[in-house]
Amino acid sequence: MTFEEFSKFKIRKLYAGDIVHRANKYDGFVGLSLTRDNENHIKFDITQDFPLPENSIDVFQAEDVFEHIPYRKQALIINRIYSILKPGGLFRLSVPDYNCDLLYKRALYNYKGEIVFDPGGGGTLEAPGHVWFPNYNNVLAIIKNTLFYQQGQVNFLHYYLNRENFVLKKIDYTKGYIARTPDHDKRVQNPVRPMSIVLDCFK
Repeated sequence: MTFEEFSKFKIRKLYAGDIVHRANKYDGFVGLSLTRDNENHIKFDITQDFPLPENSIDVFQAEDVFEHIPYRKQALIINRIYSILKPGGLFRLSVPDYNCDLLYKRALYNYKGEIVFDPGGGGTLEAPGHVWFPNYNNVLAIIKNTLFYQQGQVNFLHYYLNRENFVLKKIDYTKGYIARTPDHDKRVQNPVRPMSIVLDCFK
């Protein structure tokens, strides 16, 4: 698919990454993929400028993608997403929460107690899949530097305040399915707790 073909859609919903597993859960979304180019995907790197008009996209969702992109690039990409969204449009972001026991227990640490590698995130210690390790504080710091925080509306739905305390608000999955929540992932259903930081950002 091309951006020109996509622009003819009446409702325009983009998904950062490949729509492969649970494809039926993402009906109406077109994936922005580094490798795929077919009826469900546009081959595109989201760290680049979007070749789309401002105020042209209804929904943009990113699930377990932004932790693979360097931290310093986060606010710039999110501001580009803000630009292409229609007024009132939704950017739904979910990233792994490293205050979740499943994640912090599998991570490797340096002598300062800082996470340096997550074997579950792919790659190697020298070339890791996850290049930063999201938590509420560092995600909030990113969002505060975006137009969503300054001019729009930001709702944090799932997150840990620390390793003991967390927030779980109801997610409207009709706006975009998320796999790694206690609603869909058995690993965090007993006891019920977040696995991802989930936030809805409205323009």
